[in-house]
Amino acid sequence: MNVYGARDLPANVIDGTVAVLGFGNQGHAHALNLRDSGAQVVVGARTNGAGWSAAKQADFDTHSIAEAAARADVVAMLLPDEVQADLFATEVAPAMKKNAALVFAHGFPVAFGGITAARSHDVVLVAPKGQGHFLRREYEAGRSVPCMLAVEHDASGRALQVALSYASLIGCLQAGAIATTFREEAITDMFGEQAVLCGGVPELVKAAFETLVARGYSPEVAYIECLQELKIIADLMYEGGLHDMRTRISKTAAWGSFESGPRVIGMESRRVLEAILDELESGEFARRWLDEARAGQQQLAARIRDEATHDIERAGRAVRELTHKNKEKA
Repeated sequence: MNVYGARDLPANVIDGTVAVLGFGNQGHAHALNLRDSGAQVVVGARTNGAGWSAAKQADFDTHSIAEAAARADVVAMLLPDEVQADLFATEVAPAMKKNAALVFAHGFPVAFGGITAARSHDVVLVAPKGQGHFLRREYEAGRSVPCMLAVEHDASGRALQVALSYASLIGCLQAGAIATTFREEAITDMFGEQAVLCGGVPELVKAAFETLVARGYSPEVAYIECLQELKIIADLMYEGGLHDMRTRISKTAAWGSFESGPRVIGMESRRVLEAILDELESGEFARRWLDEARAGQQQLAARIRDEATHDIERAGRAVRELTHKNKEKA
């Protein structure tokens, strides 16, 4: 593993204007951290949209996407993945200065989304390993969040230094910038989301909850055991890894985890994981998602609405109400 640190950046090479395009989850954190680190920042957003209003509220010099891109020496593409290609082609690319650098926070738009920049631009990836609110919170606390870093195209001969400078300004370089590629970052990021974090774990939680409730156990108790206590174990794994977690839980829990874990994630599950990775590597998932986005994201909205009616949501509201009451009394 090649990890860059502050020692690899003799001096910051970003001395012009940085345009942060998009003021959502990642965009607001990048813009605020860049500004607090001394960079000159303008924000590009869709006129009178939520991002535009939020950037104005935060006292940023705010412009249309095209105008912000035209003013910048470094353009940070922090718009949603699914709209980046169209907006890049119609608004960003025609407006950019010839030698401006392009920074992405996710490999998807370049690896699968159809963005190809002119050869006169540096194209780099600086992908913080955490959501924007976490990046901002850690920066304000004086802490650093690691990032993934890649150079897709080095037009200036100093693209790596541009990427390292950007990583430093948003608060990532102290923790470390792990060398990668746009494609590797995109595939591994989406695989982790789909197979574990946002796909696999929620489905396992719902299935376990449903199994208990179907046998007559209380939905609220099932919620606590299958979902709420997940944070305790996740925190243990985050702090010390899998082995450390096993040594800090009860012997009953540890023995049961080895007895049952491999049965839950058996060969069929592993074949599914391989199939998910195949779809990501081939670009099949990217095509399906971009088709869904262009069609208005109606299937995604319907799936989110359907999940809101699951029994685990009602049980969760009851349990969280008790938790909140206890916090208020404390």
